Amino acid sequence: MRVLVAGCNGLLGQNLLRTAPAGARLVGLARHDAPALPDLLESYHARDIADAAVWDSVRRDLRPDLVVNAAAFTDVDGCERDPASSDRVNRDAVRLMAETGIPLVQVSTDYVFDGAAGPYDEDDATNPLSAYGRSKRDAETLALAGGAGNLVVRTAWVWGAERGAKKSFTGFVRENLAAGKPVRIVTDQFSNPTLAEDLARAIWALVAARAAGVYHAAGADRMSRLEWARGVAAFHGLDASLIEPVETPALGLPAARPLRAGMRIDKLVRATGFRPRGLEEQLRADAAREG
Repeated sequence: MRVLVAGCNGLLGQNLLRTAPAGARLVGLARHDAPALPDLLESYHARDIADAAVWDSVRRDLRPDLVVNAAAFTDVDGCERDPASSDRVNRDAVRLMAETGIPLVQVSTDYVFDGAAGPYDEDDATNPLSAYGRSKRDAETLALAGGAGNLVVRTAWVWGAERGAKKSFTGFVRENLAAGKPVRIVTDQFSNPTLAEDLARAIWALVAARAAGVYHAAGADRMSRLEWARGVAAFHGLDASLIEPVETPALGLPAARPLRAGMRIDKLVRATGFRPRGLEEQLRADAAREG
């Protein structure tokens, strides 16, 4: 099976390459000049995923059996400031992927919900509050309309450390506390911390199960960002008194957040038998990899 991973240099993309099933022939596509993990790729292509000509070439020349879209504009406030770019990358590129007719896995988010009544099941009504959430909700619709076998995998609060990937929430908290610097962490945002490796494994498990439609794949523990930060501090033996609790409105962020969000993952577990880990296990796995 030849699989094209769009966004192969990002946090999730690198983990998809690392955890791919035996025998998978991996083709990478990203905007960077060079791949982060060249040894894991059959070929690499530096391309703009929102360029229609790119997907004409993919269909004609590369002919993958599956496209997994791990590429996205994930800066929520950046999307609010520049909704045109958000739509171009998060929505319009997915329309082009879906129009190829190649089976597609689209990665989505709990930001498609309004956060009024989480945690959410796959069948709960979406109601995004931000430009980012709207672009991802629209992309879900386009992906599912592109073929009966297409798959949407919603996730939340993805973290980890990979080559060139931006600093995760865990990394931000750990680095600042280790330097003795205070951090302001919100108390009123709830969701599921998700290790990128677990999300990648969930996606491959769903592909192996020939799953289609919408599935949630997120860490087993739902908590506040404050609880997450305190968990990081406790695990690494850092000073949790440097964590300053604050409510979201006090930060004056451009984009609204779904406050009481998060996901139930029972459908994923039933379909695949795979259950992403809780925060403590995620932190242990991350530490073991560092060691």
